[in-house]
Amino acid sequence: MNKLIDILEKSKKYLEDNKAENPRIETELILSQVLNLDRIMLYAYFDRILTDDEMSEIRTLLKNKISSEGTSEKNEDISMKTLMDQSIKYLENHQIEEARLTVELIFSHVLSIDRMMLFTKYTMQPEEEKKNKIRNLLKLRAKDKIPLQYLLNEEEFYGRPFYINKGVLIPRNETEIVVERALQELKDTAAPNILDIGAGSGVISITIAKEKPDSKILGIDISDNALEIANKNKGLLKADNVKFLKSNLFQEVNYHSFDMIISNPPYIPKSEYETLSDDVRMHEPEEALTAENEGLFFYYEISKNASDYLKNGGRLIFECGYNQAEIIESIMKETGYKNIEIFKDLNGINRGITGIFLKEE
Repeated sequence: MNKLIDILEKSKKYLEDNKAENPRIETELILSQVLNLDRIMLYAYFDRILTDDEMSEIRTLLKNKISSEGTSEKNEDISMKTLMDQSIKYLENHQIEEARLTVELIFSHVLSIDRMMLFTKYTMQPEEEKKNKIRNLLKLRAKDKIPLQYLLNEEEFYGRPFYINKGVLIPRNETEIVVERALQELKDTAAPNILDIGAGSGVISITIAKEKPDSKILGIDISDNALEIANKNKGLLKADNVKFLKSNLFQEVNYHSFDMIISNPPYIPKSEYETLSDDVRMHEPEEALTAENEGLFFYYEISKNASDYLKNGGRLIFECGYNQAEIIESIMKETGYKNIEIFKDLNGINRGITGIFLKEE
C-alpha cells in the first residue's frame, strides 16, 4: 500500500540517487503540493494511504524536478512557458475542461499580463511569490472544483469585467442575448425607466445603463450579498444611472410607470438541482438557481404583478430555461400581455421571451 511515510522516503531516495539538491525538502514540497497539506503536517498523516491519482502526480513532479536539474535549470528559474505547460497537464490530469484557457487566465491574472500577450513573455521567470499564488489557484480549481470566476473574482459580460464572488451566480453568455434584445427594444425610447428584478451582481442593469446612458434603471434583489456586489460593480464601472434596492419582488417598488421590466429569475426546478454539475451545485447559491412550481414560480408572480408597474405599452422581458418558453408564453397570455415573442440564443435554443402590456380601452 502507498503509505505517506513510505512514499516520502522512496521519493527522497529517488531524488538523492539522481543527485538532486536538498532531496528531503524538495520531496516534502512536492508531496505537500499534491496533497494540499502544509509541509509540517505531512508527518501528522504518515499513515495516510495515497490514491493512484496522487501517486501519478507525485511521479510526474519528481521526474520534472530531475529533468529541470539535469538541464542545469533550477526550479526557481523555470520559464513561464514551462510552468504553463506543466500547469495545463496538471489540470488535464484532474479532468478540468478548457485547461489551456484556464491556465492562461490564471497566469494573466496573477502576473498582470494581458492574456493575448502572454506569448511575448514566455522566457520570463516569475518570482516565487507569484508562482505560489498560481499553484494555489490551480489546486483550488483542480481539487476543490471551485469555478475559475470565483477564484479570480471576475467574469466578463458584454465586454466589461464584473466583480463576482460566491454570493451571486456567475454571469452566463446566454444572458447577453437577453440584454441584446432589451437594447433593441429600447432603441427608439428616449430616457427609458427600467426595472431589473433579481439583479444579482448587476450585470443586466449596469450593461443596459452603460449601453443606453439616458436610461434610468432600478435593480432589485432580496439578497444583501448580491446587492453589495451589485453596488461594487456600479462603482467600478461608473454606472451612475443605476440604483439598487432590497426588495422581495415588487414589495418595495413605488414607481408604477416603467418602460421595461426585465428579469433573469431562478428557473431551475428544485427536482433537477441534484443533476447539476459539481461546479454549479457545490459553489453557486442555490436560491439564485432554483424555484418552486417546476421552476415557474417567479414567471407567474412577475407576470401577474408587472402590469401594475408598467406604463401602457411597456414591455416585459424574461430569460428562461431551454424547455420553458412555451409555458411562459401561456402564462403571459393569461395575464394580459400582447405581441409575445420567443427568441433564441446562439445555439438555436429558446432563451428568452418578451411581450407588451396594453391597457384595455
